[in-house]
Amino acid sequence: MKHLPYVCLLALGSASAFATGSPATVTGPAPSSLFGNNVELSYAQQATSGVSGHLNGWQVSATAYLGKSDLFINGLTTVGGDLGNGADAVSLGYRFKNVAAQIDVALTVGSDETYGLALHRALGGGYGAWASYVSNAAGHEVNLTLSKMLTHEISLDLGHTWIIRDILPNQNQWSLGVRYKF
Repeated sequence: MKHLPYVCLLALGSASAFATGSPATVTGPAPSSLFGNNVELSYAQQATSGVSGHLNGWQVSATAYLGKSDLFINGLTTVGGDLGNGADAVSLGYRFKNVAAQIDVALTVGSDETYGLALHRALGGGYGAWASYVSNAAGHEVNLTLSKMLTHEISLDLGHTWIIRDILPNQNQWSLGVRYKF
């Protein structure tokens, strides 16, 4: 609970940033096309504060909704490279669609005492923006991602994550992924 103020600030800041736009973007509900059943393969490059060089690796993640509800399960694992194999995580979440007719909001709880908040906003033209905050036993992470739908089922995601650890040096991670929506 010590990170609750950060969660609140992130939610308010992201919501206000997404809500400022031309009246044409505010009139209808934002589509949820990027926030659905999907599998993603991404390449990540991680740098640690005070350490020269970086670590590279691959990650595979999948999200599946349970029936026709907004309850979902997400799994992630690392597969090779300097980041190693098998850094696994699983979470269960619930999505609130079109909050204030602007954004989709997801709350998650997962393995290793992980709690998260994710925000998604369709920007038009096949673009979408993501902001997320994750708190876990080791610290917390803030992620910003820009998505571009290439086809109805495939999108390209470019993200940056700030990883803040309580007892270890902070890290930054860039990622580039291909997501397939099923």
